[in-house]
Amino acid sequence: MNSFIIIAILFNCLQFTHQINHDFDLLIFTQSWPATVCKEWKKMNPRHKCTMPHKNDAWSVHGIWPTKLGTIGPANCNRTWLFDPEKIRPIEDKLLEEWTNIFNGTSNYALWAHEWTKHGTCAAQLEPLNSELKYFSIGLDWLEKYSMARILSDAGIIASNTDDYHITDINNAVKKTLNIDPAIECRKMDGESYMSEIRICFTKELKLCDCDGVLARRDIGTDSIITNCDGNKNIIYPHYKENSLYIQLYKLVTWLQWFTL
Repeated sequence: MNSFIIIAILFNCLQFTHQINHDFDLLIFTQSWPATVCKEWKKMNPRHKCTMPHKNDAWSVHGIWPTKLGTIGPANCNRTWLFDPEKIRPIEDKLLEEWTNIFNGTSNYALWAHEWTKHGTCAAQLEPLNSELKYFSIGLDWLEKYSMARILSDAGIIASNTDDYHITDINNAVKKTLNIDPAIECRKMDGESYMSEIRICFTKELKLCDCDGVLARRDIGTDSIITNCDGNKNIIYPHYKENSLYIQLYKLVTWLQWFTL
């Protein structure tokens, strides 16, 4: 047999094997702080506008990400399983408020389609997450059960444009409440460190677990914290104003944007 044909067959076999290797070790549930997401969006372009949750202390779901430790992904496990807005219609109003696309001018359906296609189709190998409705419903349930707004507030950590906080206090608030090590991510802008995301992790049995391997640990004082935040300076947890837009109007605009794509 021609050597080129043999090489082609081997390449196709390897490629196929790679495509079906969608194993993962844990699920990362990520909550984003909208004020920081908005600031970063506007910094990219001052003309950008933001769509914020109505509650001015609300965190927003970013996603549920199946993750194999030591690598990125898996992702896009089934490109033929396309996002269907009709599947999440029963929870759409709640998704608009709690799984919010901060990037005004882009469609919420585009955000949810991205999360489903990239991450949901991989998480779907687990029965509790094996449909669009289940995947997004779990995200909403976890946001309510593991609300970072509530956890931080109970520890006296309140969004503010005047006060700031040390990473140790933020980490300890989550760890004390959930008894696991979270992963805390900051964004550096204008020489300052802003609270961006807090991630908590789950086993494939949907049990809380430490987030080791998601971000590198940093020794900060006597603590070892999973974070990219600078332990030498405090973190800004910025406040944002209540959104004045009516949710139904935004829902209509979002639908029109998606429909005309």
